[in-house]
Amino acid sequence: DRKTLLRGLAADRKGIVYVVQGGNIHRYEGETGNLLGQVAYEDRSGFDDVAVAADGGLVAAWYRNRDDIVRFNSNGQVANTIREAISGASGDSELNTRVAVDGIGNIYALGHFNGAVFKFPPQGKFVNQFGGKGEEPGQFRAPQAIAVDGKGRVFVSDIKGIQVFDGNGRYVRTFSSEGGGSGMVFNDNNELFVVGRTHVIKYALKD
Repeated sequence: DRKTLLRGLAADRKGIVYVVQGGNIHRYEGETGNLLGQVAYEDRSGFDDVAVAADGGLVAAWYRNRDDIVRFNSNGQVANTIREAISGASGDSELNTRVAVDGIGNIYALGHFNGAVFKFPPQGKFVNQFGGKGEEPGQFRAPQAIAVDGKGRVFVSDIKGIQVFDGNGRYVRTFSSEGGGSGMVFNDNNELFVVGRTHVIKYALKD
């Protein structure tokens, strides 16, 4: 649908590409582009982002009426749902959630309007939040995307650059990225791909 924005994109190790468009998660065969169907969900459409977990399952952000996070197992069945994931923890509504998941299943949800990252274990109980709005290192001015590398470090793109945190939310450093970072993802070689305004930049991290 050329008239509807693509809100989320992810790919698994079997070559299946997941595209979030029109509130639904569509499955495509990566090699051919053939549509394989949609990820079934009883509440129908309302998804805004998706990430692939190491076990082959999915973590997806839901925005209709509330800011849920839905985790699917590798068979496409709902494993658990975190109701009002960000608003329940912060007390403030959230209309734009980006999600990432680390190698052991911890979920990191970036709330654009809350200006913070919220961490949940695989079972879904809120652990902590970090970031926050501000100009100091470790704070955000306008966060856009989130990704987790093979060492469990959390990367958040912001107008100020890409900020790096450890898995518990401790600020590590910031590095600049040309053209912002509306999307980010790591490959199996721990190389970071960042979507700029007109191009994609690949970074090979040294540490």
